[in-house]
Amino acid sequence: MSGALIETEARTILNQGIKQSVSETKRLTALRMLKTGKLTIEEIAECSEFSVAEAEQLAGFYV
Repeated sequence: MSGALIETEARTILNQGIKQSVSETKRLTALRMLKTGKLTIEEIAECSEFSVAEAEQLAGFYV
């Protein structure tokens, strides 16, 4: 029983790490898109799966 519990906790920690990694990758990708200046905020939001508000917030950090 305790082995299953440890495996579940380890899987939870792993999944959290994966989610954080994906989120950071999406953020960095969106920042690179902003840097090119070729896409609108709406296009960046769509491509990066961020909301327009989140993309605008990233654009504010970039500027």
